[in-house]
Amino acid sequence: MVVKLVRSGLLVGALSLVIAGTNGCAKKPTMTVRHAEMQGIQFGFPPSVAVQMTVVMDVFNPNSYDVAIRAMRGTVTFHDRYTMPIDFRPGGEGVWLGSDRMTQVRVPTAVPVDLALRIAREAMTGVVPYRVVGKADVTATRSLKIESDDYTVDERGQISRQVVEASLASMGIPILR
Repeated sequence: MVVKLVRSGLLVGALSLVIAGTNGCAKKPTMTVRHAEMQGIQFGFPPSVAVQMTVVMDVFNPNSYDVAIRAMRGTVTFHDRYTMPIDFRPGGEGVWLGSDRMTQVRVPTAVPVDLALRIAREAMTGVVPYRVVGKADVTATRSLKIESDDYTVDERGQISRQVVEASLASMGIPILR
């Protein structure tokens, strides 16, 4: 669930970067979080435990040219108080969003267990608002490869209680109402 929020904001911000970097009548792509897949638990040093997740999003690029998200760095803040770093680097040329079409984007992330539980608890009251602030690197058009680096991203969004519940249920955590 936290991953969904992080990636949702990340993609919206990166897509905004592409639009600004291409000059002209660019349109902002839209994104919908489809679901999150839990891969397991990650243990780290110093002692830490995180939920390893992949957030799956549907992103529609309304522009007449393809756009690639090459990287996004920054932070996501939930409920104006819980902050988590973002460092999304898909590798290669990035994640290409075809023109005038929907693309499924898969974003792996690790969410600290304590943060995931706090956000899940607060999500039971409705929605979880978030804000993503950072810098994105994007490329417009596959043929010309117009790059724009360090584009400022500042996006707000929210995730519904139903998405959070589905994420918890996929981990085998019962939903009490």
